[in-house]
Order: sequence, then C-alpha cells, then structure tokens
Amino acid sequence: MTTSIGTDTSAAVFGYGIEGRSAVSWLRRLVCRHVRVIASERPSDLDRNVVWIADDDLDAALSGVDVLIKSPGIKPSHPLMLAAQASGIQTTSATALFVEQARAAGLAVIGVTGSKGKSTTATLIAKTLEAASIPTILVGNIGRAALDVLEDVVSNRPVIVVEMSSYQTHDLTVGPSVAVITRLFPEHLDWHGGVEPYYAAKLKIAATQREDDLTIWNAADPELARRAPFGPARHLAYGLGPAGFSDAHMKLRGPHNRLNARAALCAASIFGGLPSHLEGVLATFPGLPHRLEDLGVFGGVRWINDSIATAPEAAVAALDAFGGEVKTYIGGGTDRGFDFAPLARALASRAIPNVILLPPGGPSLLAAVAELDAEASARAHVVSDLAEAVALAARLAPPGSTVLFSPASPSYGVYKNFEERGNMFRG
Repeated sequence: MTTSIGTDTSAAVFGYGIEGRSAVSWLRRLVCRHVRVIASERPSDLDRNVVWIADDDLDAALSGVDVLIKSPGIKPSHPLMLAAQASGIQTTSATALFVEQARAAGLAVIGVTGSKGKSTTATLIAKTLEAASIPTILVGNIGRAALDVLEDVVSNRPVIVVEMSSYQTHDLTVGPSVAVITRLFPEHLDWHGGVEPYYAAKLKIAATQREDDLTIWNAADPELARRAPFGPARHLAYGLGPAGFSDAHMKLRGPHNRLNARAALCAASIFGGLPSHLEGVLATFPGLPHRLEDLGVFGGVRWINDSIATAPEAAVAALDAFGGEVKTYIGGGTDRGFDFAPLARALASRAIPNVILLPPGGPSLLAAVAELDAEASARAHVVSDLAEAVALAARLAPPGSTVLFSPASPSYGVYKNFEERGNMFRG
C-alpha cells in the first residue's frame, strides 16, 4: 500500500527532529499546500508560513488532517496517536514513505535492522558495493535523511541501503526488496510495551515484503532461529557453515562483527559485490564511532568506547571481542529492568578484577554479579558518575591492559543519547 499525498492533501508532521524536518521539506517540494507541524513548542527554525500546533491540543492538531507523518521516537501509545487512530486518520513515517516511494519506482532497497549490528552491517554493505563500483547510497540513522534524497535516487537509481531502528520498522507498510536481520534481543521495551511487541516491530521489515523479495537472516541467533520464517519472501540464512571470505586482515573486533560481515556479503553479492571487495573494506574499516571504538593508549592502558551497548547482550559481545585483554570494565546506566545474568556470568567467567558501575542501574548489575560470585561483587566499585568511573579506572587498570566502557544500559535521564555519553567518556 502506497500513501497518496498530493497538492490538496492536508498533512501533519508530528515531531520536528531530523526526520520531521526532512518530511516537511519533502512535502513542500511536492507543493503540498496544507502542511502543519505538531510539536510541544514551535521550533525556532520552522518557516513562518508553516502552521504549528501544540501536541497537547488534540482537536486542533488533527482537525481536517488526511495523513499524519510521525517522527520515530513518538510512541504508538501517545494520546495524539491514539486519537488519530480513533479518527481513522492514516498514519505513517518518513522511512515508510521513502520505502513505499522507492519500491513504487522499482528501485532496489536493502533494509537492515537488528537489536545490534544494523549500523555496522549497513555500512559494510554500502562500502562493499562502492568497492565494486556499484552506485550506492546509504540513508537512515547513519546516512542521509531518506526523504531528502528521494528525487535524486529516483533519477539516478542507485542501490539504496537503509538502516532501520525498531521505531522505523514499526511503521512499515511496504518492506524493502532485501531485508537483513542481524540479531534479536530485548531493547526499547518501554516504547514498544514488551518483548514480543518489540520483536514483532523488528520483524515487520520481513512481514511487509513481497514473495519475490529476499530476507537475509542470522541463523546463529537463537531468537531469530525459533521465529523463522518471518514473512512471504525467500529466506537466506547466514552464520552457519563457511564464511565465504577471508577475515585475516579484518580491523573490526569480535565474533559478532564477523557475523555482520557475513550478512553484508550476502546482501552485496546480489548486486555484484565479491568477497574480494568485502575483504578490502574489512582491511581498512575500523568501525563506527562509539562501537568498540579504540581511543588509543593513555597511561599505558588501552581505552575502548562502546557506548552503543545499551543492553547486556551487547556488552557480552564486547567482552567476547577483547577476551583476556580487559581487566577493567565500566558499565551501568538507565535501569530498564534488563536481565543482567548473562553479563554477570561473562564478567565472572573472565575473573575481571576491576568492575566499575554507574548509576542508576549499576546496583542491578551488582546484584546479578553477587548472585554468582560474592567475592567479585565485594570488589566491585559503585561510583556516582562517568567522570569518577574514568578516574578510578585510570588508577586501577594494570599497565598493558584494556579498559572497556560498554554500559549494557541506555543513557536516558543522564545523557541525551549514547553519542553524548560516548563523547563524555572520550573526554
């Protein structure tokens, strides 16, 4: 189903972040005469000719609206979203609109999602295609805002790689021609209302595909394996059997990144990418910021910034990537009720001597460690903030060892996002 928007459509954009701004710009390029922005306050950079309505004035905000374009962070349970649903107003998002329009134009769209690994995998796909001299564009959370480039991609017809969060897959009505799903474990449960709604939102990337599309999925992930197949498209599993490429010179660390590279080759090979192209990328690509980011050696100690790790499973993958090098671990953040037992087992099995925990969720991780190893929990340090954690780590870390900052928790309430938290750790 393709959303119909024309010059006489009354369109409302709910939220004015990156995607909201992109949606307003796109609507105006369509010469849509009736555009309004719904936000808590009038954005300072909003064109004075665009109507603004407060998001708590439901009647005024939705009066006469044909299509409501919501920003990714807005929960489905928001009163305005519930009011729009009750009124029969069609709701969509910038990502959903972009995929609909691109598919209607017959373009190749590779959509990448997963609880972790989606940004790295999407980047590896795009870089591998570029190495093969295949016209490619990367859009989404780590690329350009999708609607900003819609007219350009329709004209030039590159392979489009779209990195999608669960907030974005949640609104899809038309799936990508190639869907890549990396991992599945609990995240963003407060937004989605539980584990299963979160998983359903993630897997909507495949559920909305067509029969002649392709779903590429990680067969080594237990949650994915027990749920396959995910939709009507052909399915291609990776993660079991030979990799199909050499990782001898791969700069990215960890088994999880080798799986991300496998996914990237599966997707890129459809369009002409070869193992040699991927291998060239792997030999030069060190990774994205805040994802096992090597900050260098200071005071004889290596410091790793993995602020992207907002769930325990991600922190376990970080520990797996560095093995016995890590002698000091820094974790903790917003307490979302995660099960920290897997991370506690990983810390205990490696006998990491220095465990430094941040509020407000640090005590929950400490309790999980205590259940496994009372002596280890007695040696753990609960600090007041990240600055204190870094100072303590600098004193405790043995020369030649690694300090790993992989929080296993979100940053909300203390920092705006994981990027701000990671920048604070960088100092």
